[in-house]
Amino acid sequence: MKRVVHAACPHDCPDACGVLITIQDGRATKIQGDPGHLVTRGFLCAKVAKYLDRVYSPDRVLYPMKRVAPKGPPELTSTGAGEMPGHAAAFERIAWGEAVDEISHKFRQIIADYGPEAILPYSYGGTLGALNGASMDRRFFHRLGASQLERTICSSAGEEGLKSVIGANLGTEPEQFAHSRYVIAWGANIHGNNVHLWPFIEEARHKGAKLVVIDPYRTRTAKCADWYLPINPGTDAALALGMMGVIIGEKLYDADYVSRYTVGFEELKARVRDYPPEKCA
Repeated sequence: MKRVVHAACPHDCPDACGVLITIQDGRATKIQGDPGHLVTRGFLCAKVAKYLDRVYSPDRVLYPMKRVAPKGPPELTSTGAGEMPGHAAAFERIAWGEAVDEISHKFRQIIADYGPEAILPYSYGGTLGALNGASMDRRFFHRLGASQLERTICSSAGEEGLKSVIGANLGTEPEQFAHSRYVIAWGANIHGNNVHLWPFIEEARHKGAKLVVIDPYRTRTAKCADWYLPINPGTDAALALGMMGVIIGEKLYDADYVSRYTVGFEELKARVRDYPPEKCA
């Protein structure tokens, strides 16, 4: 019996691509993007397009495995008898109950010797979802008394930047880019790293929008730009101050908005005078 299941990609990516999975006699035989998804429009990245190759790979780990040889490459893990075990030989299969016992015993030993905060749960999204990403693991490690840390590591800085500028952790809807008249990709390789946004950028360009790319490296996006600025590494702040100097000097900003919703504008106004276009150039 053959059927098609509607699903979503579980990877740690905010796009949450719509996916169509063909199942034949209980086995997935094909995976493809869902053309009905309004943003991803049937496109899947190279990682997910090969998903079934990994699902049914003979090398996939299906059971708990316990290390029985020292860590390190084979040449450094001699058995003493002249044999060099391969990576597969470094592990042996154990039962689920035995695996749970091993881990819980190790946790108890660490807590007894050093205290529960010696256990550091370091992770991020992995496979996304309310249970996987922000629920059960938090409860478990909190009950254990493990160390606490900001688990997102990389995205928190961007989130705080958004909150400081616009007051909330919100971005622009991808569909809105199609209505843009001027798009600046500053250190953003959209064509390579945000592939689902690219069709909306192209839609805007077909309507006459210009794409400017600011990046020391000539990325795939830079190669497509109407204007590419290959600035020197580390000079982003100088360019930004120079641009702000022109905007302020020529009164191209919204004075009413600035007066009502910003702080430190006078100090910024004084600062940008040190960065005239000639100096930035």
